[in-house]
Amino acid sequence: MKISELAVAAVVALCCAQTCAGANILAVFPHDGKSHWIVFRELLAELSRKGHRVTVLTRFVEEGHPGWDVIPLKARMGSDDDFDFMQFGALSSREEFMILFHVGTIFCHKLMDDEGVQKLINMREDKFDLLIIEAFFHDCLMALAHKFRTPVVAASALGGGASWVNDMVGNPYPLSYFPEKTFPYTSRMDFLERANNAFSSLALRLHRQYVYLPALDEIVRKHFRDPSMPPLADLERNTSLLLLNSHFSFDYPRPLVPNAVEVAGMHIKPPKKLPQDLQTFMDSATNGVIFFSMGSGIKSANLPKGMQSAFLSVFSKLKQKVLWKYEEDSLPNQPANVRIGKWFPQSDILAHKNLKLFITHGGVMSMQEALYSGVPLLGFPIFGDQESNLLRAQSAGYAIMLALNNITEESIGWAVNELLTNPSYMQNARKYSQLFHDRPEKPLDRAVYWVEYVLRHRGARHLRSAALDLAWHQYLLLDVIAFVVLCALSVLVIVVIAVKLLIRTFFRKSDKVTKKKKNTKNE
Repeated sequence: MKISELAVAAVVALCCAQTCAGANILAVFPHDGKSHWIVFRELLAELSRKGHRVTVLTRFVEEGHPGWDVIPLKARMGSDDDFDFMQFGALSSREEFMILFHVGTIFCHKLMDDEGVQKLINMREDKFDLLIIEAFFHDCLMALAHKFRTPVVAASALGGGASWVNDMVGNPYPLSYFPEKTFPYTSRMDFLERANNAFSSLALRLHRQYVYLPALDEIVRKHFRDPSMPPLADLERNTSLLLLNSHFSFDYPRPLVPNAVEVAGMHIKPPKKLPQDLQTFMDSATNGVIFFSMGSGIKSANLPKGMQSAFLSVFSKLKQKVLWKYEEDSLPNQPANVRIGKWFPQSDILAHKNLKLFITHGGVMSMQEALYSGVPLLGFPIFGDQESNLLRAQSAGYAIMLALNNITEESIGWAVNELLTNPSYMQNARKYSQLFHDRPEKPLDRAVYWVEYVLRHRGARHLRSAALDLAWHQYLLLDVIAFVVLCALSVLVIVVIAVKLLIRTFFRKSDKVTKKKKNTKNE
């Protein structure tokens, strides 16, 4: 190799090293739901381990990585003390989203007044190379991308994300067979379900585009005081990469543009040995163990007492042991085979060979951890995407879902017995677990690769879909359809006019012939 070629190679290598290994990344994860934080915490930690400087805006300061610069956040989207999950879950999916749009507007007011966000707004000396932000109901913080002039990586913790999250990169969202996020449908919708899916999705997207985002624009302009600040809708359309917490083994198969990348399971680590007391409990369960947890956001202790009693009655008759994540110090009428705890290492428990069944609310992370270990599910959804998650698992044959209004001793007893005695549920759980694992690379490695790809290519504009530059009527080809219909109507009108003229001409000639014959007879 010539000296000049070596010099060029050295320069290219140096530029890549500066662009990738030493990048300065701002990560914005303001949502106070711990399950959301758990999904992407590992990504940020891995980026830090690879030599990137990571600045994180988060409420979960105590769970930071040694290499991070943490900006503490105090603002909260909501409070467990004043939020009734049961009442919220009784609403329709469309109503839930409308409430979240309203809550998101209030949250953005709180965020703009928070010391951590103010620190970023007033920052002058720092320069970031990339913004990683969760795509949830704090869209106003997308304005940080304009302030620091950085490419954006959006991350969705809720599976494949809502339709408008996919719109950020122009990713197709075929409503004919792909349900809007949280809607209680499978990919096999009948006519009425497809109609409701399409019209409700359209209503939500229109509300977001013309009511919700403009309201946030006002908040952003007030606090950033930047006359060049573009609308948030425009900033969203310049998103470089969308990380989706989904995979076709868990979600339904769907089309994806190159910069919409599925990374489901990237937060799951290989199982570790349990604490000694738990290890002994699990190892000694010769008939197996049932694990019961409502995740990090919902407390089992807040379930109605009648519902708790129904579970306890069923558990007391089982030969299996039961681990129940229960947030109080004691559980009234606790059977001898039931052990409670305020916290358990869920993923490690699910991976134990004696675990036979997981009773869950149907949260994305819990579902994925169960799928990772091939464990059948008994689920009863509370709110949000939980019903749609459990519907997918049930249709795949490794779960039974019970409605909240059908949680009785009889229904629980039937479902537990069916799941423990019918081997098809375990077989299907292991089948889909294999599909979940069968990938060319680990999901965390995949996520890191694409984040660094965006850094290497300075925003990767070449991945940007042209769909983002089309008006909605152009994207749906409504202008072309209207043109074709207009042409067809024009041809039809011309044919009708021509036929009328021919008929008139024919009848005129007939009249003339008739009159001529009459005149000839009269002569």
